[in-house]
Amino acid sequence: MTTDPPNSNSAPNTSVAVRTHLAQALNLDLIGPPVNHELAEERIPGWVRPSNWYPAGFLVPADAPAEQSADADEEDELDETPATAGLAEESVADGRAARRGFFPSSIGVSVLVAANVEALNVTARWGDYALAESDEEGGREPWRRKPCETTLRLQLGGERSEPVPNSGGLHIHVRERRIDAAKLRDVPAGTRAVSVFLVNQRKPDPDPRLADVA
Repeated sequence: MTTDPPNSNSAPNTSVAVRTHLAQALNLDLIGPPVNHELAEERIPGWVRPSNWYPAGFLVPADAPAEQSADADEEDELDETPATAGLAEESVADGRAARRGFFPSSIGVSVLVAANVEALNVTARWGDYALAESDEEGGREPWRRKPCETTLRLQLGGERSEPVPNSGGLHIHVRERRIDAAKLRDVPAGTRAVSVFLVNQRKPDPDPRLADVA
């Protein structure tokens, strides 16, 4: 969701304004600033990885090795989880591997479109983080954010993938399928379900500091 920054000079005074303010605050805290936000070109201290700064707003490369795409913290054993859970022949190591969490490499949305819709306009917005050349305060290179936005017109029909121009390897994947409108209430005949995904197909960076920036 991309929204304009709230007006800091006046507090929200209606339930709708309060919900909007909370949604904007959560969006900024978990995902990062939108393209037109005052922090769109922010700097983050060099010792903090952007993925730790915004835990819900990053995609790892789809072909990244396990040491870059998995969350090492997920391997920690929980006190309430027995070491011998599951089948008798399962080892503790197997249990740890099964619980290991992986970072997402794609994000998407599914919508219903009418029978006469032939194409969709899809806008991808993201921020690329790169280490700046100098840091006047801490002596470390800070992360600098570059806001990016691209709109593509995608023809519908089956399944397809389109590269996002000037993105360095991001792709838009579209999948369409027909639904049985007769079984759904108030859905016109010919309605289709369309899923659109933004996939990070960039080449994994050998520098671990850069592995999760997308």
